[in-house]
Amino acid sequence: MMSYILLNNEIIKTSKAGVSITDRGLQYGDGIFETMITNNGNIRFLQDHLDRISKGAKELLFEVPENILTTDYINEQVLQLKKKNNLPEECRIKLMLWRGEGGLYTPTSKECEFALIVDEYIPSPPRCGLETDFAETVCVAASPVSFCKTLSSLTYTLAGIEKTKKSLDDVILLSQEGFIAETISGNIFWVKDNIIFTPKVSVGCVSGISRKNIIADLENKGYKVKRVLARKADLADADAVLSTNVTGVSTIKSIGETVYKSKNGWRQVFESVYHY
Repeated sequence: MMSYILLNNEIIKTSKAGVSITDRGLQYGDGIFETMITNNGNIRFLQDHLDRISKGAKELLFEVPENILTTDYINEQVLQLKKKNNLPEECRIKLMLWRGEGGLYTPTSKECEFALIVDEYIPSPPRCGLETDFAETVCVAASPVSFCKTLSSLTYTLAGIEKTKKSLDDVILLSQEGFIAETISGNIFWVKDNIIFTPKVSVGCVSGISRKNIIADLENKGYKVKRVLARKADLADADAVLSTNVTGVSTIKSIGETVYKSKNGWRQVFESVYHY
């Protein structure tokens, strides 16, 4: 278990990392984050993660301390935290930015706090044959920051509660307009007649880092990838459905009453981007 974190450029004991009750990250979820993992000791897709959180910080008008969102800084701080916490080579990293105190819904400051948390990462076997259904309690909404991961994550929390109540492995979220969006913690792809489809980011789904790299890798290999506005019927008619995030690729066995034949071959095609 981690004993040290980086908080505002200082490595401190986790037990000393107090947050004010008036902090905007706590009060309003006024912040963003990235979750990363290492592969052979290197942070997977690091520059892409930094590009996304930088874009989110710009939308939120955060004034980010100079040189914090650079590969050199993050790599060095992760290395220090791994040593302090006596962690093995592979680890999970969470980078958080949030606005400090001041204001009600309307903030009065652009200054932001930041934290870097490094913990042990034990890769799980690929999740194959997930039983899923469409979420009924919540949907996603497009916004200027819906492309990134925000501290205001109640939509995914409520989706997780629904998943548990229904004894499912995951649920698929729709947009407010009824378009296919994403799963609780991943982007969604489906295959029909060897053409690969995934929702447009404009529906309100997270613009996944793995999604970006998988699409580039697939197109490099000659596969046709279409970013689309799709309805439930499009998934019902698919040959295979997959969910992706930074940890890997999962195959979906069923969505409600629709059952798909095992398509692990597609999972292997998608996963090739993770091995470098």
